[in-house]
Amino acid sequence: MKRVPKAVYLTADQIEERIRGLETSALQLRADQNEHREIMQEIAKLRIYADAKRWIDSPGLKTAH
Repeated sequence: MKRVPKAVYLTADQIEERIRGLETSALQLRADQNEHREIMQEIAKLRIYADAKRWIDSPGLKTAH
């Protein structure tokens, strides 16, 4: 079974905070470095997680039973 990343358990705001930290780290590296590319890929994944969490938590998806 595939391990669920820790980001799944964070709120969208917590994920955004982590993204800002990673962006700060990426700014300290040259864009042609592999580490910079890896950080940017992680940021892209986290943005998708944050957007999905916001979408799932949106009032339009809540149904009254």
